[in-house]
Amino acid sequence: MKAATELQEQAIEEISKEFYHLLSHYMDGDQQTIYKQQRAFTFIDGVYNGTMNDAFRILTGLQLVHTIILKPRRHLTKRDRELFERNRAQINECGFFFPFDLDDFESRHLQNA
Repeated sequence: MKAATELQEQAIEEISKEFYHLLSHYMDGDQQTIYKQQRAFTFIDGVYNGTMNDAFRILTGLQLVHTIILKPRRHLTKRDRELFERNRAQINECGFFFPFDLDDFESRHLQNA
């Protein structure tokens, strides 16, 4: 097995920062603090193997759920929800903590939008 490249792990870090930015539009400060304390968007010790394959699966999963989250609610389909759930599970199975459901991104807090 080949180790994840530094570029892959940097890309994961960059998209994680984008998710933190998104959280400010969907969750209040208390909710954001809870997720930060839980260490959302971090590699899970003992689960993440640091392989190229795991890093690739985490990155592609994050990119897909990011795309679904940004899709207008009225255009979300049952298939989008299934893809979100499948990729969320994949991200966590590969050792990256992504504790969110699609419903967590249901409504924007207008004061932050």
